[in-house]
Amino acid sequence: MAYIFSAIQYIMDLGAAIFLPIMITILGLVFGLKFFESLRNGLRIGAGFLGISITLDLLIGGMSPAIEYYSALGEGGFTVTDIGWQGISAIAWSTSYALIFVPIALVLNFILIRLRFTKTMDVDIWDYFHFFLGSSICYYVLKLAGIAEVPAFVIGLLVGIATFIVTLKLADKLAPKWQEHYNLPGTTCCNFDAYYMWAINWVVCKVIDKIPGLNKINLNLKWLNDRFGALGETSVVTFIVGVLLSLLTRQNLTNTLTMSITLSAAIVIMPKVIGLLMEGLVPVSNAARKFFKKRLGDDYEINIGMDQALCLGDPVGIECAAIMIPIAIAISFLPGITMFPLSGLGSLIYFTCACSLFAKGDIFKTLLSTSFCIFYTYEIDSWMAPLITQIGVQAGYISDASTLISGAEVEEFHCVLVALLGKILRAW
Repeated sequence: MAYIFSAIQYIMDLGAAIFLPIMITILGLVFGLKFFESLRNGLRIGAGFLGISITLDLLIGGMSPAIEYYSALGEGGFTVTDIGWQGISAIAWSTSYALIFVPIALVLNFILIRLRFTKTMDVDIWDYFHFFLGSSICYYVLKLAGIAEVPAFVIGLLVGIATFIVTLKLADKLAPKWQEHYNLPGTTCCNFDAYYMWAINWVVCKVIDKIPGLNKINLNLKWLNDRFGALGETSVVTFIVGVLLSLLTRQNLTNTLTMSITLSAAIVIMPKVIGLLMEGLVPVSNAARKFFKKRLGDDYEINIGMDQALCLGDPVGIECAAIMIPIAIAISFLPGITMFPLSGLGSLIYFTCACSLFAKGDIFKTLLSTSFCIFYTYEIDSWMAPLITQIGVQAGYISDASTLISGAEVEEFHCVLVALLGKILRAW
């Protein structure tokens, strides 16, 4: 058993850019594609994910002078250390759920497709930790509450499975809008953390649409282009945002030029990288459709469930990410927030690109939705810090609870519900 766990952990440690090409190549063969055709698709997807990673590093690196400026303002007065999604995922992967959940989810997903319960095939195994993160939290909450080992483990596993099933249904419902808005045919999103962003995004946009005056605001990139010509073009607007951000954070000329040009370059590069990834995904998606139509009927459609990273080519999201830095900093000083988002500031593009969906590309709605998402995230991460710290000690991630830790992903709805259960049981 230990050898199997070590093998799985080794593959996961390779990263999505290495693991996904292997997975896609195998899926292509299952769906009837020839070996080298499957391998080509897998390699293109790997290249796409590497491209996304490099472009994100470019974007974050370009914004780093501004992030460092604001980070210095927030170093004092915060009692929780932000370990980011990387640290939180490490805690989840360090539990035995990682070994058990992956094969169960894969088999269950195939069965649910054959039963016509879902049209989503979640191949994003790298991000399965979102599901058993809730399992891990539930297990440790029940253990802290005095529940015996076996029932605590089983209940935790059921929480992860239930979250997985709910995500498949949400992905089914999201698919048409996701494909249209982000131009990602044949795919949908299975990152569970994205759904709380879209839930907030949907509510905020619905409320704005009911408020006279605010519902007349429509600041989209097309309006900017039509009104200002080349000056309103996305790369130029992003360059201007970089200059303004540099002035706000008192950067020198070198940093100003670096930030502005890097932001502009990222918005040009990211959609092209997503396009490369889609070159590999579309043939697999088409093959999957033929495979399941042959077995389930001509009317059956199948969507490939992937990482939220596919939507990072959204130009409005990229443009709003830079604007959100000072806003996110301001939010971090609100009452109840005890964690300075040192890691979170580099992940703002995930929020803004997600919140562009129900905002339909409107900059005003995207920024307002993102602000509410950020507020919710920082408040929940701070509130759950004592529990996450205890879990970190139990899982062996940290040696003692003298320093509180928290980070992105613990604010997912299933984790929050489990944390509330822990409060009711007085486990923390």
